[in-house]
Amino acid sequence: MIQEKETLFAEELINKEHPTEHKTKSKNPIAKWFQDDYNKFFLVILAISFVIRIIVYTKTKTQAVWWDAADYLVSAKKWGLGLNTLDLWYYRRGFLWPLIESAFFKIGLGELSIRFTIVLLSTGIVLATYLLISEMFNKKLALLTSIPVAFSWIFIFFTGRPLTNLPATFFFLLALLFFWKSYMKNQGNKYYILFGLFFALSALIRMQYLMFGVAFLAIAIVKEKYKFIFNKGLWISILIFALVMIPQFYLQSTKFGNPILDLATYYLGIGGSSSGEVGVQLAKFSDLFVYFNNLPYILDANQSGYSTLFVLSPLYGLFIMGFILFFADLFLGFDKIFKNQRTQKKFFIFFWTLSAFLFLGYIAPHLEQRYIMPIMPFLFLITVYPIYLLTPHIKKKFKLESRTIMLVASIALIILLIPNYNAGMNLIDSKKQGYQEIKLAGEWIKANSNPDDIIIGGSLPQLSYYSERTAYPFHLAYRRDIEQKGEKELNEFILENRPKYFSISIYEREKDWAFAYPNNNQGLLIPVQAYGSQQQPVLVIYRFDYSNKEALNKLRS
Repeated sequence: MIQEKETLFAEELINKEHPTEHKTKSKNPIAKWFQDDYNKFFLVILAISFVIRIIVYTKTKTQAVWWDAADYLVSAKKWGLGLNTLDLWYYRRGFLWPLIESAFFKIGLGELSIRFTIVLLSTGIVLATYLLISEMFNKKLALLTSIPVAFSWIFIFFTGRPLTNLPATFFFLLALLFFWKSYMKNQGNKYYILFGLFFALSALIRMQYLMFGVAFLAIAIVKEKYKFIFNKGLWISILIFALVMIPQFYLQSTKFGNPILDLATYYLGIGGSSSGEVGVQLAKFSDLFVYFNNLPYILDANQSGYSTLFVLSPLYGLFIMGFILFFADLFLGFDKIFKNQRTQKKFFIFFWTLSAFLFLGYIAPHLEQRYIMPIMPFLFLITVYPIYLLTPHIKKKFKLESRTIMLVASIALIILLIPNYNAGMNLIDSKKQGYQEIKLAGEWIKANSNPDDIIIGGSLPQLSYYSERTAYPFHLAYRRDIEQKGEKELNEFILENRPKYFSISIYEREKDWAFAYPNNNQGLLIPVQAYGSQQQPVLVIYRFDYSNKEALNKLRS
C-alpha cells in the first residue's frame, strides 16, 4: 500500500503542474491550443518525426515492393487503371486501402504519392498518440509518450513500405480517441458516431483490428456492468460500424458464405467455412507468448530479434520499472475496479495489451512486429512512466521551471532513442535492394509483351504489379482460396492458354519441379533475360517457343 500511495501522490503532484492546460489568454480554440507550452513542445516533436519519415521516404521511394505490399498494390492498379488482368484480390481482406490506392492510380499520381501518404499517416500516428494520451491522462505524459513513437524502429522501418498497418493504426488510434471522448468522458453523441466510423474504417483496412472489440467490451462491463447494454451511445457506434462494414461483408459473402461464420472459422479455427479452408491451426501453448518474449526487441531494435523477457536494455529496463509503477494501484486495488475511474483506465490498458498479445500469438505465431502497432503507444506510455513520475521531484529539488524540466526530459529521452533510430535506418538500408530483380523483370516483361499476354512466374503479386500483365504461379493457385495444382496441371494450362513468358527466381520457396521445369523443357523454354551474376543468376525469364513441335508433344505425353 505504501507503493500505491507514493504512486498516487506523484500523479496528483504532476496533475497540479498543468496551468497552461487550463489558463490561456485567447478564446479562439486554435490560438488557445498553440498557447499551451506542452503543445508547443509537441509541435517540435511532430516536426522531427516528419523529418525522420521524409528521410525514410527518400531512402525507399524507388525500392521494389515486397510480397505483402504488392498484394494490395496489384489490385489497386487493376482497379485504378482498369487493367484487364487476373483478379488477385483476396476477399477476406478489408478492401479500403487498395481502394484508396486505386484513386492515386486513377488520377495519375501512382506509387510515389502512395508512399508519401504513408509518410503523412505515420506522422499522424505520432499526433494521434499525443491527442489520445492527453485525453486519457494529461499532456505531459502524452508528450513523453509521443517521443518514442516518433523514434521507434518499427514505425520508422515500415514507413518505407506501403503496407496496411500504418494506415489502419492511424484510423484506429483516432477511433480509440473518440471512444474515450464519447463513452469514457461523455463529451457528446458526435464522438460515438466518429468512434463507430473510424473503428470500421480501420477494420476495412485491416480486418485483424476487429480483435480489439473484446477490449472495448471488457471496459464497458467494468464501467457499467450489465447496464452498458442500454447505453444508447454505444448502440449508435455499433449501428454506424455495421453500416460502414456492409460492403465488406457483402463482398466476402459472395466468396465464402456467411462472413461472421467464415471469419470465426478462418481466424479462430471455430466451426467450418463454406470454402473448407481453415486459416488458423490450433496454436501451441508456447506460441501464445511469442510477442511477450519479443518485447525487448520491439522496444529496442539493438536487442536480438530472438531476445527474451530476461534480456535487459535501457528502454526495456524502463518498461519493467514503468510496468510496476503504472499498474501498482490496479493490482493492489483491484477490488475498486467497478468504482474507481483511474483503476478502470489502467485495467483497460492492461487488458488491451494482454489480450492483443495473446490473440496475435494465436493467429500469427511466426511473429510480425508490425502487427502490434496499435498497442505500441501504450507500451511506450508504460516505458516513459518512470521519467514522468520523476520530473516533479527534480523540479522541486532543483527549483527548475516546468519548461526546463520538460526540455531536459525530452532531450534525455531522444538521446536514449538514437540507437533505436539508427537501428531502424540500418535495417532500411540492409533491405533496400530486396526484390529489385523482380521489379526489373516485371518492367522488362511489360516493355516486351502485349496487354493480353499471360505470364507464368513466382513472386506473383510483384510480377503482376510491375508487368501489368495476367500472371499465374507455377501451382496456378493465384489466390489463397484456390487449390494448388501440380506439374501436370501446369502442362495442361500451357497447352491450352499459350502463356508468353516463364519467370523464376531464388526469392520464393517454389516446389523442386518448378525450378527443374526449364531444364526439363529446354526445347519449349528459351532464356531471354537474366538478372544477377552470370555464374549465379537471381532471376531468369524464358520465352515459350510454340514452334517446337517435339517439345509440345513431350508436354502432351
